[in-house]
Amino acid sequence: MLGLKQTQRLSPVLTQQLQQAIKLLQLSQLELMEAIEQEINENPILEVVEEAAPPEQEEAALPEQTEEKDDATEWLERFSPSEEFVSQGERGEYPDYENMVRKTYNLRDYLRWQAGLSDLNPAERMIAEWIIENIDDNGYLAYPLSEISSVSGFTVEELERVLVRIQKLDPPGVGARDCRECILIQYRMEGIENPLFEEFITKYFELIEKGNIKEIAKKTGYLPELIRELLEKVRNFDPKPGRNYGDEQISYIVPDVYIVKKEGEFEVFLNDEDIPELRMNRHYMDLYMNKSTQGDTRRYIKQKVKQAEWFMKSLQQRQKTLYLVSKSIVFFQGEFFEKGIKQLKPLILKDIAQDVGVHESTVSRITTNKYMSTPHGIYEMKFFFPTGIGKDEGNILSTNVVMGLISEIVNNEDKTNPLTDDEIVTILKDKHNIKIARRTIAKYREELHIHSSRERRAQ
Repeated sequence: MLGLKQTQRLSPVLTQQLQQAIKLLQLSQLELMEAIEQEINENPILEVVEEAAPPEQEEAALPEQTEEKDDATEWLERFSPSEEFVSQGERGEYPDYENMVRKTYNLRDYLRWQAGLSDLNPAERMIAEWIIENIDDNGYLAYPLSEISSVSGFTVEELERVLVRIQKLDPPGVGARDCRECILIQYRMEGIENPLFEEFITKYFELIEKGNIKEIAKKTGYLPELIRELLEKVRNFDPKPGRNYGDEQISYIVPDVYIVKKEGEFEVFLNDEDIPELRMNRHYMDLYMNKSTQGDTRRYIKQKVKQAEWFMKSLQQRQKTLYLVSKSIVFFQGEFFEKGIKQLKPLILKDIAQDVGVHESTVSRITTNKYMSTPHGIYEMKFFFPTGIGKDEGNILSTNVVMGLISEIVNNEDKTNPLTDDEIVTILKDKHNIKIARRTIAKYREELHIHSSRERRAQ
């Protein structure tokens, strides 16, 4: 029987100021410019600094700080590193790279990224990689776990345990084996318990798909009105949760960060050339500090001053966090910056978060839609968090390294008798102790724009 009940729950509440700070973290360079322009248009207190103001003028332009700290102050102090960063203007000329990158980002990339946020151990991460590789573009598991088990060497029980974790990722319903399970996953993620709905989906899904209300009423004894209500709820769920994550291409991107080698050391410089320096308008600040300003005028100015202050703090916090996260990536992936892609190591968000002293979600947001210019080219910052593929002796290689090996194998093959994907699997196993599925070889080959053996022979 359906009913309503009230429950009490404690949950964190993000203030508008915190939401603004979080939003700025994940904006791309272009989106950040738009956000700054919008803020300037909406807040008359904010203005762009055309020329450097005298120090005493700058000091007078800021309101006095109170000793009492609010939530936003504590959040900014907790997530804002104190180390100073170097802007683009202080580092000299740009490296001579063509600022053009072709970016492809699909459902499986998105799932790997989320898996990096989780607390999966190394073995579970490898299992997660096998599962994610076998999820189709609609978000469904394309092959039975028994088949994945026979190829990967992991037991069905091990795969099942990690699959449950994958099914809790975004988009809701991903990793389901059929439409019935997809709907149930989405329903359970809402956090609402309704045994009637679960029974409705579990036992009568074939009739639900046909919309046969009379037959469902006959078998269940439910009133037609209740059945229609349940059907409407089913229709609100997405039967193909992965379809909105097709490949996306972006061209002509500008790096957010530059990594330059100086005197044998790699230094990090932020590209803030187009980010304007902001300050508070002197006229409005004088009105605010003038005790004769009363009523609605004073309240309005006070509100806008507070908004301007937190916007500038949030902007500075974004830049500092971007700098320290980039610096940490250089530390962990030092071999890559020295020698190239073959030295790229598996890396998770937790490693960077612990090094910088922020939460993993902060690292996730600050590396979203950001690009880094390196001595080896321009890469999306998520590139430096590759998943791992296991070797027999227990080591883990990044997927980028494996792709590099595949490219090298194909480049050195007999052009009159190109290697098949199965033969590449054997070579990786025999020469590099890397166990990988043929389907994964085909996927990596496509990402590398390498044709099939038949097409390579035809060329």
